[in-house]
Amino acid sequence: MSQMFVKIKDQQYGPYSSTELEQMVEKGQFQSDDLVFNENSQEWIRASESNELSELFSEEEEQVFQQQVLAVGGGKGGVGKTVTTASLGVGLAALGYKVVVVDADLGGANLHTCMGILEPKYTFYHFYTLQRDSLEDIMLETPVKNLKLISGACGTLGLANPRFSQKLRFISNLKNINADYIILDLGAGSSYNVIDFFIAADQGLVVTSPEPMAIQETFNFIKVAAFRKIQRHFRQNAKISALFDRDVFAEIGRMGDSMSQLLNEISKIDEKAGKQVEEILESFSPKLILNMVHENEDVKEGAALKTAVKELLSLNMDYLGYLEYDENVRYSVKELKPFIINNPKSKASKSLAKLITVGLLRKSGWNGFKERRRVSRQIHDEANSYPTNQLKESDMICSVRCFYWGDCDFQNGGFPCPVRHLDPIFHR
Repeated sequence: MSQMFVKIKDQQYGPYSSTELEQMVEKGQFQSDDLVFNENSQEWIRASESNELSELFSEEEEQVFQQQVLAVGGGKGGVGKTVTTASLGVGLAALGYKVVVVDADLGGANLHTCMGILEPKYTFYHFYTLQRDSLEDIMLETPVKNLKLISGACGTLGLANPRFSQKLRFISNLKNINADYIILDLGAGSSYNVIDFFIAADQGLVVTSPEPMAIQETFNFIKVAAFRKIQRHFRQNAKISALFDRDVFAEIGRMGDSMSQLLNEISKIDEKAGKQVEEILESFSPKLILNMVHENEDVKEGAALKTAVKELLSLNMDYLGYLEYDENVRYSVKELKPFIINNPKSKASKSLAKLITVGLLRKSGWNGFKERRRVSRQIHDEANSYPTNQLKESDMICSVRCFYWGDCDFQNGGFPCPVRHLDPIFHR
């Protein structure tokens, strides 16, 4: 494409190359209704009518949307899985999708607090004990339009380790929910209880931070997930299962053999089984979100992890994007709000909007920019109508008569209780 002159708001600019125009479209500086000078007809025409520019403004082909069950895991605790899940749900709901966020940390639920719900009326406990027939019966409304919540069973030890049959019933019921996106917030660690939910989802999202230990534990999480998926397929084949048992318990971040070496061993035992393992690996493609990025160098940690997963595990991991470190996230947790609602203009919120539109929904160029703008506008409206947290100062006075006094690190006798989220428990 030759260089072109453009007219924006009756002001003429240029000439611009195709690369420069594409960059202007992505930044929202040049739109389909702006004008370009057509050399052939010697007249100004709308940019969308130009054959040379039509691809920049062409809408993506409409596809039949299928429900997506996303599982957010990653191994290490404290890397931001829960706050990312909450804001991811809000962002997708802002685009008009019906979204349900699910606290799948069944014995240590806390997703509800991120949504400002201190005492869920129903939790997974009511489904587990058959007090409610389906998961839709325990769904809770949230302050965000199009977004609902299924809470885990708060502090119920017996539900932390459900039997495999119970997990299957849970997953089967999830897929019957009337929603476009169902997002599971998994617990920390790489236990089979967590892994089973991760590999059963349509897409597995791993959240980690750039710190070496977090990267190492995330690699181990992905390794265990891949091995678990293969082992369940070959659970009746003792010889092949034994090969994976040998490596699945290896030191975190290390492997006795690479996946390609294991494949060679399997193929020697059973050539057909080797091909089946290849098919399983090809179908398993976790997605990576790098959280709490302080500087540009941190972004490379995500690329390095992607390379390690490919070389050692023979898996194609998709690096969806990263979220910048932002103090606003910490403040939002204290205010019991998703960070994208608490401050829609924060660095983390802008990073998440880009991650959703470009990384998850695959919207690029002009379409991607429009979707990010739409997310920002909708989130701003939601933020204005989101209920204000009423627990900034507890009306429960801290005193030695409090049942929690002996174990409390916030003792402040005679003043309002600093542990404000325990207020509902104190009032029982």
